[in-house]
Amino acid sequence: MHYDGSFEVPVPKEKVYAFVLDPAKITSIFPDVQDVKVVDDSNFTLKAKVGISFVRGNMDVKMTIAERTPPTFARMKAKGNGLSSSVELENTFAMEDAAGGKGTLVKWAADAKISGLMASVGSRLIDAAAQKYVAEIIGSLKEKLSSA
Repeated sequence: MHYDGSFEVPVPKEKVYAFVLDPAKITSIFPDVQDVKVVDDSNFTLKAKVGISFVRGNMDVKMTIAERTPPTFARMKAKGNGLSSSVELENTFAMEDAAGGKGTLVKWAADAKISGLMASVGSRLIDAAAQKYVAEIIGSLKEKLSSA
């Protein structure tokens, strides 16, 4: 599954970049995160409640900052296990000056692979749930960056 989009925020790209690469800040935008542990400056883990249709429960997720180009680009990879399922996610954030030089245009993309019990609920339900999660995450990111 692939999702992408863009949005503008009224802060410099350096602040957006710093937010995206701070494990405590970036995980604050994910719904239902229960626990975050920083392993080192490129790796962290989290526990989150997830649910698609009748499949609901906790998932353990390992996140890695795979690529950094300050202050314009970041790539993250995540692997989650739980609920007799696994999820692999890769997302990117590209930051550039917004038109008129005020604020930042953030272009994002996410690719996800889901297998196991969660995949058995069907692609329509997965896609609907993924779109809901993406909308929540991007909305929360915009809100936190705009109020920073």
